[in-house]
Amino acid sequence: MMVATTQDDSKQVEQAEGAKPSEKPKDKESTRDTIESILFAFVLAFMFRTFEAEAFVIPTGSMAPTLYGRHKEATCTECGNPIVVGASDEVNPETGYLFPDARVTSALCPNCGANNEQLYDALAFNGDRIIVNKYPYEFGDPERFDVFVFKFPEEPKTNYIKRLVGLPNETIRIKGGNLYLVEDGAEQVLRKPPEKQRLIQIPVHDDDHAPRELLAAGWPERWAGVKRGDIGRVAGWNETDDGWQADFDTRTYTISKDAGKESWLRYRHFFPTVNDWRNLKEGKPLDPRARLIADLCSYNIYTGSDVRHFEAVSPSGIDLGTYWVADLTLNFDLQVSEVGSKPEVLLELVEGPSWYRCRINVETGAAVLEEVNSQMNERVRELATASTPIQGAGSYSVSFANVDDRLCLWVNNRLIDFGDGALIQPLGAVGNPFPTEMDLTPLGIAASNVSATVSHLKIERDIYYRADFPQSDLKFQLNKGFQRDLERLLIDPNAWADAYLQKASELDLRTIEIGPDGYLALGDNSPRSRDSRLWREDQQAVPREFLVGQAFWI
Repeated sequence: MMVATTQDDSKQVEQAEGAKPSEKPKDKESTRDTIESILFAFVLAFMFRTFEAEAFVIPTGSMAPTLYGRHKEATCTECGNPIVVGASDEVNPETGYLFPDARVTSALCPNCGANNEQLYDALAFNGDRIIVNKYPYEFGDPERFDVFVFKFPEEPKTNYIKRLVGLPNETIRIKGGNLYLVEDGAEQVLRKPPEKQRLIQIPVHDDDHAPRELLAAGWPERWAGVKRGDIGRVAGWNETDDGWQADFDTRTYTISKDAGKESWLRYRHFFPTVNDWRNLKEGKPLDPRARLIADLCSYNIYTGSDVRHFEAVSPSGIDLGTYWVADLTLNFDLQVSEVGSKPEVLLELVEGPSWYRCRINVETGAAVLEEVNSQMNERVRELATASTPIQGAGSYSVSFANVDDRLCLWVNNRLIDFGDGALIQPLGAVGNPFPTEMDLTPLGIAASNVSATVSHLKIERDIYYRADFPQSDLKFQLNKGFQRDLERLLIDPNAWADAYLQKASELDLRTIEIGPDGYLALGDNSPRSRDSRLWREDQQAVPREFLVGQAFWI
């Protein structure tokens, strides 16, 4: 046998005497190469896992709907809306095996409220898979609102995934669903970056999925052409055939430039309850009542077969939301076909006594943000101006949001820059604004001197961070009773506001101080997240040494 060396003296190539260089090596050598390649791949994988990145499967729904844990999927039998609910309650977290006879049995549709009973035999899907990048935290500091993985401080062998909301040496306050940075006694709302904000909005209503049987029985449409009167169906607004014309087959709404003065298309939150659906099926009269938009989380509204493992075993026991949510986003497609003199489209989002508007000249694209103070004879204050691409006939995708005390407008998925004028201070700044009758119809689109069609109307809400307490805290049970009372009063904004005001400073407010080496972690699914709020008081922050990395590939 001859031995020849390559240019790299550290490598040697054994070649059988008389063999041609192009001949395949013997099976023995081929097997060895394969084994070495496999071992090398394992070494690389170990190094990649240890030093750079690691793959995880999400087990629970604490980050829903941003990330799903083990879950079941269905399509609503009444409106066709997709349904995704948690199914991790079926599994024993200690063993990883299914509990005997513990199954998700049904789920309410978050869009129309109908009970869907086809979940028992539905296939359960594993949680979302993510890659955790360790590199950013080895050479830099975590950033607020990162989705991050860390070792659970109370059980360091267990990995948790949450959203990072508080940084070292900060004092964070949870109040009215928002997060505040407290410095020298003053509160500053923590605003998510606009594009990140869009990704974590939670669906409230999709007009493309209509419960036709319920509507045929007389239940009112959520969106309707309306005009204001002294006495109206909802907050003084009466339905009218003047102005907007609805095509309920195509779910489109059309206005003519010849309609005259400003015409309104408004959303009314007629969310059907379990009792409403029961009355429909039993042929009993319906009693539609508009409600405040609350912090309902679609991932949580399911029932189970065993009271030992599920929070609700009947639809009446499901948490349909407790707290009024005013941080809303309106999404729709706008088709402009013809413009007249001074054509205008006006978008409105209501937050208690403040009505926030975006007024767009459809000919020039000029947009104006306004605040209407309903407590001062509807005084209008201009906030900011900008230019938009909505200029004449054409198709436009539009989103208008009031989230984290900031107004955002997107046209064709481009954020319009209004500058600091878009940062708002709601009325009642000493606390939080309280709902009024107008919050039963909190979104509207008005038009004048323009022929246009609106379609694909979708409403979303921001995360409402609940100020929940651990079970060891005396306030735990008080808070449960408080939340039940508030849920019952969602049909009466004034009564809800009175009940909330009495106990909010005690039961919907938490202040957490973070040490010099800690990070505050909250789940996006606030009603079902075991996070910093519920950990031991001396260990509510994640130590820097417990950080694993930033989640990506989501």
